[in-house]
Amino acid sequence: MEHGVEPPAAAADMADAAHSRSPSGHRRKSSCLAQRGGLSTEMELNGARSNPQAGVELVRLGALHDELLRKALVNPREPRPAPAKTRPSVLEIVTLVLERAEEPMRAREIHAAAELLAGELLRRSSVKAALAAYADGSNPRFERVRRGYYRIKGM
Repeated sequence: MEHGVEPPAAAADMADAAHSRSPSGHRRKSSCLAQRGGLSTEMELNGARSNPQAGVELVRLGALHDELLRKALVNPREPRPAPAKTRPSVLEIVTLVLERAEEPMRAREIHAAAELLAGELLRRSSVKAALAAYADGSNPRFERVRRGYYRIKGM
């Protein structure tokens, strides 16, 4: 009953059909009802579970899977070897640049020399990250001479 108005008899019969009675006579919600914020709302059982196209596609997918498994048993494929390392890492390039340098270099100079040595464009942030990461720590590779200037550790 909402705002003191009785529901029509047909609506009451439909509500009773969606509920069952407990042994004590109280109404129980059936499995097709959901509880939402203290109010029960009837849920329709439709969507993915009643989609006939999904069933057809799943049957075809299962058949394809079985076919691929049969082919794999008859003619198994060997995994491909890992591709050879084609170029050195940014860290290796930066290290080589600083090993060849006679004096400390600015980060932008290191970046430019690293691009020339690599023969391709390198992200400035990658070069700076390599410098920052390996200028600190327990076994630093580079030494930060002053702001923005680096050299190989121990030179």
